[in-house]
Amino acid sequence: MEGYVILKGEEVLFVMMPFTEGKIHYPGYRLGMSYCPEAPLSGDGDELSGYRLVLVLEGAGIMQIGELAYPVMGSAIYCFHDRETVTLPSKARIAGKALFFQPGVLNERLNGLLPGGESVGHACAEKEIASTDVQDLWVLEPFLDRGQGYYGGIPLDPSVARHADELLKEIGYNLHFQPDAHWPCRSRSYLLELLFLIRRIYQQTTFSPAIIPSEVPESVKPVLEYLHTHYTEKIRLEDLTSRFHVNKTTLNEQFKKSTGLSLIAYLNKIRMQMADSMLRNTTLPTTEIMERIGFADDAHFLRNFRKYSGYSPAEFRNAYCWMLNKNS
Repeated sequence: MEGYVILKGEEVLFVMMPFTEGKIHYPGYRLGMSYCPEAPLSGDGDELSGYRLVLVLEGAGIMQIGELAYPVMGSAIYCFHDRETVTLPSKARIAGKALFFQPGVLNERLNGLLPGGESVGHACAEKEIASTDVQDLWVLEPFLDRGQGYYGGIPLDPSVARHADELLKEIGYNLHFQPDAHWPCRSRSYLLELLFLIRRIYQQTTFSPAIIPSEVPESVKPVLEYLHTHYTEKIRLEDLTSRFHVNKTTLNEQFKKSTGLSLIAYLNKIRMQMADSMLRNTTLPTTEIMERIGFADDAHFLRNFRKYSGYSPAEFRNAYCWMLNKNS
């Protein structure tokens, strides 16, 4: 069993199961992994005693982790530990694939080493750790680190995203079809390969989009959500006043009081942060990045990005993109 679908009002929820059960080979055996090829970025950590990752190939939105809200964008991978409650508003347009796993799938001793989302550093300091366990703990750090603006989201270059997608597909195939007696070990091997890939990218990544203001009036929340899910489109203040049935002055005043920025300035900040992340963490052409964040005019994008960072996009990438070989 890999999961089941339940209804909550008009909303369809996919509930991840904490295991996949053997069918033909090893009937009754339970491997602590499950895969969902079309899962929303959501889950309740109190119900699952394991870790989960979600690959987002396209789309944009807002996710809620506990009391805090963060932007979601593709291409990226999101890593969560077992005590995080993660929800995604139903209006967000996200295409995601989810994998659930228990740390014991990597090493049965890890279940006892990392109770309750404990940090890797704390586990190593407080418990007697065998040298063979250290590497297994190392690959879990992206799921546990929550400092300096990092909340589990790792931007991916399209080529890396494709590779991660292929690994997830291989895991899903083996868990679902269980083609031979090696399906448990083969699934674990693909998981290890995926975790090493994530850990390497996590170590190189230097930027994540900022937290979204949470202490805002109810009248402002839907506007914030709209900006974070539609920033790739052309957005005018007049369109927003019509959509949210409020006059221009009132909307701007409420928005600026809540966020410290005018509505258009906030929208531009979202776009510049996304451009910043893609320039740092991918080798996508600048023209594609420009179009993906909602700019149709390259001169307009250049002016805005230089004002934001002090660099042209090309200069910024050359200075900060970890994927470039600075020694060549």
